[in-house]
This record gives sequence, C-alpha cells and structure tokens, in this order.
Amino acid sequence: MNGFNGVMRVKLPFALLLAALPMAAQAQTASKPKPTFEQALVEVRSPLVLDDGKFSGAGADVLSAAVAESRFVLLGEDHITHEIPRFAAALCAMMHPDAYAVEAGPYTARFVNGLLHDPDRVAKMAARNKAYPNNMAFLDIREENDLAAECAASSHNPHFALWGLDQEFLGSSGPLLEEMAASHPGPRSLEAVSAAQARDRAATASALSSGDFSKLFLLASTDADIQALQSAIDADGNDATRDLLHEFTESRRIYRLNGEGSAESNLVRAELLKLHFLADYVPFKQQTPAPRILFKFGDNHTGKGFSYTRELNLGNFIAELAAGEQAKSLHMFVLGARGMHFTMTGFGKPTGQEPFVMADDPDYKWLAPAVANMAPQQPGQAGTMMTLYDLRKLRYRGLDLSREWEHVVYSYDLCVVMPELTVASPIQ
Repeated sequence: MNGFNGVMRVKLPFALLLAALPMAAQAQTASKPKPTFEQALVEVRSPLVLDDGKFSGAGADVLSAAVAESRFVLLGEDHITHEIPRFAAALCAMMHPDAYAVEAGPYTARFVNGLLHDPDRVAKMAARNKAYPNNMAFLDIREENDLAAECAASSHNPHFALWGLDQEFLGSSGPLLEEMAASHPGPRSLEAVSAAQARDRAATASALSSGDFSKLFLLASTDADIQALQSAIDADGNDATRDLLHEFTESRRIYRLNGEGSAESNLVRAELLKLHFLADYVPFKQQTPAPRILFKFGDNHTGKGFSYTRELNLGNFIAELAAGEQAKSLHMFVLGARGMHFTMTGFGKPTGQEPFVMADDPDYKWLAPAVANMAPQQPGQAGTMMTLYDLRKLRYRGLDLSREWEHVVYSYDLCVVMPELTVASPIQ
C-alpha cells in the first residue's frame, strides 16, 4: 500500500490515459444530446446596448472583460457606416488606446493626426478634400474623422498617434507629389517632381470630367513616368523623398494588380499592412513599452489564420506578435443585418447608397443564423440593441459547423450583429 490515506496508486501508461479521456468524456455527455449550431449560438449570445457613447447589458460585461485583458483589439467591420464608428468610439472610451490603426495610407494618417486636437479640423479636412478629391480612404468621412478625434481624446497617453497601415488611396498622387516637392530634395528631383505634378493635374482634370478613376495619375502613369521620378530621386533626393515615392509606387502596384484581377494584389497589400505597422510600432514602443492598440479594418484583415482571400493578413500577424510578447489580442467583427451600403459613383462625384440584406449577400450568407437568432429588442429600449456572440465558447465542442462558420469561430473571438446600418457622410 502506498499513497495518501492508504489508497493504492497504480501507474498507468500515458498513452492509456489519453485513450481513456475520450471514453470518460463520452460517458459524461452520453445523457446530454449535442446541441444544434443554432441552439449553441443562442447559448453564447448576450444583448449589448449602445446608448450615449456607453455600452450596457450582459454583452457589455463580456466585451469589457475581453478588452481589459487584451493589449491589441482588432475590430473588423462593414465600411462607411454611421453606426460602427459610434461603436468604435465607445470601445475607445472603454479601452483608452495608446494608438489607433486604420485602413488608410500612412501619409494620410499623419495629416489627420496633426488635426485631431485642432478646433478647425473639419474645415481643414474639407479644404483638402476640395483640393484633392478622393485623396484618402475612410478618414475623409465625417464619422470616421470624428472617431479618430474621439479616440485621441479617450487616450491617457500624451503621445497618442493615429497610424495608417494601408496603401495610399486612388486620388492621393497630388498630396504625395506636393510632399515630395516640400521634402527639400536636390534640383534634379525638384524638376522631375514638377513635371510629374503637371501630368498629375492633367490626369485629375480628365478623371473629374469623366468620373473615371483609371484616368488618375496613380493608375494612368506610365513606367517611363515612374522611372523618370525614380532616377531623379535616386540622384539627389533624400530619405523623405524616397519614402514618399515608395508609397506612391507601392500603391500604384497594388491598384494595378487589383485591376488586372490578380490575387497577388491581396498578398502584396497584406505584407504592406504588416510593414507599415512595424514602422510605427517599433519606435512607439521606445516611449510606451507595452502600448494598447485599437485596429479598425475591414473584417477580411482582422482575423487569425488565413483570411477569406487566403493570405495571412494583419490580424494573424498581430495575434502572433501578441503571443511573442506574452500579451493577448482580441479579434472581433461588427456587421449589420440590413440597411444601406455606401457606393462610389465616380471620381469626384457625389456618393450613393444601395439597400442590402446581409444574409442575402453571396459572401455573407453564412451570417444568416446569427441574424435569425439576434437578441430580441426590448420595448422602450433606449439606444441601439445589438447582439454579441462569444465565439470562443463555440470552439472544440464537436458542433456541426459549416465551412464558413468553422473559419469564423476559430478566426474571431467575438461577433456583434447590429440590426441596421446607415451610410456615413463625406466631409465637404
């Protein structure tokens, strides 16, 4: 006899112990039938109310706990809405991020970052948008621009920064060339930049008259145009001039590949997102050693593992970085059940909108069970009633998941469904 209280201890081979585990699990669950996926969704859902910039309801407790333990919070979204920036602003108030990373170009973000505490921010944005139509992605939208300012105000860090991790937008060639000229390069570079600016003005006029984005200099510039700039800047440009040209040429490359229907466009873009992040993150850590960062991108960019477009995107990179730094990342997405989507009607043209039902969208039909099982709206409920699904509780349960839901459950931690989305407004 040996062991505690005279009980005999028998040593079993490790492999035998492992083999016994499934049998024990089966014995425990034999009397409890496996729930359907829809039943499991209801089990992990909770109401989440957004009212006057604050969350409430049982979902708020789930969200707050998840955010509190995460240094990196990634919000995947449906773009250019009125409602999701309100959600993100409340998230900023909960999180107090040290930095806010968005799906815009780095030079775009630096310009907007300089205006976040400026009382004339909106007027200066309107002036830039008038001078350079469609020069930036998302941050030229009033709700998105206001959100960046609100995140800055919510931060406890005096060094708070807005980071743009994407390529520069289609109408960005004018501001980029203007900054090249202002970077004080040598005479040969200045001459080449001036010649490019003349071609850019002509291309912009043509695009404005036709509404055709492909006529813009960023897309319509020839390889000879780019080589002339490259040779001159190699000769007497400086680091700032070279970096601006690199952003121009990388943006041009991504849009051209996309226009050709090449899948390489997504791969090149995903790698650029990671490089831009590191360019901001590494020096930022010198003054803020363990920064808390909020990311707001389309939901294709923010999950763990391979994205919908089959590349390892920003979300997976951040998840691995967090693990390497012994920190946590939180991956969520916020989508609407129905409403209106923003549409572009042409370069420099008024924006449009069109109705949508998310469960009818060929790319999002998989969301139908989450829409069908949303938490019921309470009579007299103030604010917006949303439904939060804690996807973490759906893992490793042997549920019958569709291919799409299996990807979502293991790529994301939380899913939030809003009842309706409306279109945001450009700054004019």
